[in-house]
Amino acid sequence: MRDMLVNNESLSVPNDGSSEHAEELTPGSSFQLDDEFAHLIVQSLIKGFHATSILATTPDGTILFANKIVANAFPGHDTESLVGKNLLELAPKEWAEERIRIMQLAIERGHPIIVLEILAGTRLSSTMNPIKIHRNGKDEWLMFTTVEHVTPAKLRWLRNRKSPDELIDAQVIDLGQLAVLTPRELEVIALMGQGLRQKQIAERLHRSVSTIDRHRERIGVKLGITDRIELVGMAREAALEIEDASKKQVSFGLPRFKSKLSESN
Repeated sequence: MRDMLVNNESLSVPNDGSSEHAEELTPGSSFQLDDEFAHLIVQSLIKGFHATSILATTPDGTILFANKIVANAFPGHDTESLVGKNLLELAPKEWAEERIRIMQLAIERGHPIIVLEILAGTRLSSTMNPIKIHRNGKDEWLMFTTVEHVTPAKLRWLRNRKSPDELIDAQVIDLGQLAVLTPRELEVIALMGQGLRQKQIAERLHRSVSTIDRHRERIGVKLGITDRIELVGMAREAALEIEDASKKQVSFGLPRFKSKLSESN
């Protein structure tokens, strides 16, 4: 990635919704970067983002660039050692395969795709943006992915504003501490996080209030949390939805990801 920028390779992005008819960023030929400007861009990516993950890959998942926030998600690696690694080498297979499929789908559709996912018990939105470059006399695709924390309010906003063509729910997730819960318990804590009381949860799940109360108690025991407010806070951190209970679970073995998002580069 750095060589591509420093060697003044051209960049272009599709702007007509078609990956087959990408147009250049500027009229005429292509957007050219001089060495000084390219260096500034690279340094901004490396040091300038303190709460956003920045990842550049090939469509098959090979990493070209990753900032420190991304490196935190892969224990034992730093920004340099990640370069050249494939997501299939670094992450649970099902998770990596799904992300690579979505990257390729973004190229097919010719526009960014936002992936709603959960990593280490935190809800994230990963925006996968296909970029076409012209290198060594031919066109190639790169994927630039930015990852941000999603609050329940932002999740609702995305669902209301984005079309199914732009927004995809990941079916492979990492629930972190919440992975110890059964599907039914996940449904209960998800509804707690959405502000429903026990009676409302019972009605929604077609169970008795006493059954929901027992579920809540077991959730607290499993998570080591007895305070309802803290339980609700954990559910909101993941912006849990009932549908998450039926998704494929994998584990990155990470601590809660939100704390990592706040680390500086």
